Amino acid sequence: MNNTLAKMKIGILCGGWSDERSISLNSGNSVYDSLINNGYDAYIFDFKKNEFKMLSNFLSSNKIDLVFNLIHGTGGEDGTVQKLLDDTRVNYVGSDSKSSELSFSKTMTKQKWVDNGLKTPDYIKNPSALLHIEKSPSLMVENENLSLVFGDTNKYVLKPDKSGSSVGIKISNNVKELSTSLASVNSPYEEYFIEEYIEGYEYTAPIIGDTVFPIIKIETKREFYDYQAKYIDDDTSFTFPEFKSDMLEKIESTCLKAFKVLGCKDWGRVDFFIDKDNEISLIEINTIPGMTDHSLVPMSANHINISYIELIEKILSQ
Repeated sequence: MNNTLAKMKIGILCGGWSDERSISLNSGNSVYDSLINNGYDAYIFDFKKNEFKMLSNFLSSNKIDLVFNLIHGTGGEDGTVQKLLDDTRVNYVGSDSKSSELSFSKTMTKQKWVDNGLKTPDYIKNPSALLHIEKSPSLMVENENLSLVFGDTNKYVLKPDKSGSSVGIKISNNVKELSTSLASVNSPYEEYFIEEYIEGYEYTAPIIGDTVFPIIKIETKREFYDYQAKYIDDDTSFTFPEFKSDMLEKIESTCLKAFKVLGCKDWGRVDFFIDKDNEISLIEINTIPGMTDHSLVPMSANHINISYIELIEKILSQ
């Protein structure tokens, strides 16, 4: 048991109101159970939309010293909860409101990376600027406009700017499919962006403090690592590749820089691709990764013989 944490009342926030609510509840309950089973003074709160006063009451009535926010997606990772915690002056682990808000927007994140000399797939922020409306509601993307940004490629990724767990992502193999995907979205086009499709393998790098934990290579039989592959499929492959020392150093320094330039701190996860030319292309930041016993951060920690409770202690001690 960590002596400093043993003296604290630890509050766990989970739930929220995004598409990732069920994952967040699983993360929160897993951490809560582990803390309680190891003798810590822990409390858990299922935070639902607009229950700001109830959150304040939870914090004050239980005299919470330290908050572990495990709310994924909107409300939890976009700076909302962080601002509330700042107002109540309760300490919490994880990125602050400003860096959370910045990193929750994939396009703002990508622009910050570009400004700092980091490689990320090319993208178009506002797809509506590419649309040519022939006959309503028929939509067609102008091919020449795409080629100005993406060159000769015919494969594109349509993504929501602010969403997690790969919710809403669509892969298009040509301009016609991209047009169909755009026509099918339920949100304003301004909430989406088009990204260059990277041919290569997907990896993730968990970060605790200033340390990059073992990097995980992700392989799925699906077209990409979508919600089904993450949480439902049994045949998604997670392996720990052995990189040459110079490549490993490059990956770790790139991921740490990607994390730091956004102002992120304490813990998180950096997702990236390595293409056929061995180039690293940064995809996104997860400031509040999953913490179930099947999640990627615990999986990485376990690879170097760090138990689940030891991982929790490391995160809370940042």
